[in-house]
Amino acid sequence: MTGFAQGRFEYNNISMNIIFKSLNHRFLDITLKGTGINATTEKLLKETIKNRICRGKLEITFDIFDFSQRKCDIHFNEQLSSDILDELLQFKRKYKEKISLSMDSLLRIPMIFHLDYTPDNYSDDELKSINEAIEKVFKEFLNSRENEGKAIMADICSSLEKIENSLVFIEKEAAAIENELFLKFKERIIKYLKEFEVDDRRIVQEAAILAEKACINEEINRLSTHNKRLKELLLDDTVEIKGKEADFLSQEMQRETHTIASKTTSMEVHKHIINIRREIEKIKQQVQNVE
Repeated sequence: MTGFAQGRFEYNNISMNIIFKSLNHRFLDITLKGTGINATTEKLLKETIKNRICRGKLEITFDIFDFSQRKCDIHFNEQLSSDILDELLQFKRKYKEKISLSMDSLLRIPMIFHLDYTPDNYSDDELKSINEAIEKVFKEFLNSRENEGKAIMADICSSLEKIENSLVFIEKEAAAIENELFLKFKERIIKYLKEFEVDDRRIVQEAAILAEKACINEEINRLSTHNKRLKELLLDDTVEIKGKEADFLSQEMQRETHTIASKTTSMEVHKHIINIRREIEKIKQQVQNVE
């Protein structure tokens, strides 16, 4: 499920920028980035979202700026820089080449300049403020997902309603189709066996068996049951995690429509099956957003 929330906070010498952003995903995938990500803040972030998000590609940006100097330790390796310059000078004398080395280039050489920063050395008050800031932004993020969830619920319920209407028509046609198939099979059997003496009861029996194999009543009932179950699941506030079951039900609904399409030759039924498949595809895309 998609969602977004952002907040900027100031506390004493600390400035924080926190962003929660999520995209659709069948599973939970968390990405942490930013200047403030360290062992301490990572633990706070994961504890905040623990058991509160089950699906989605979640990206968390946590930038923190500490204006105090107590956490910075600057190192400049003067001896190494001097040795490097001496070597360059000898090279210049030997090959008589013009060498230009700026201060910026010199500082980029590994081990010349190093900045030690210990960002996870926070006081209890600072940790409390950081945690409160994270919680505030995360609640706004959950609210954004909840608002989208209401829209998703309306879309899925609309699709389920359309499927139910199509099933009403297909169910009415099923009995007529079965009777029509029985008569067709009976005519074919008589046509191919007209040179042989066959008991009429046997012909009727074989035609009935073939017609029963093409019967779609069971598939209609299962599809209708899955449709009702999915609607009940989405409307049931007592169920906290619905996404996986909803995903399973949509797959089963799709499987039943494939079976119905393969067993019937009625063009009218196929038109409604195409509509049902289209709505099921919409549902399959939407249920990936459901927790």
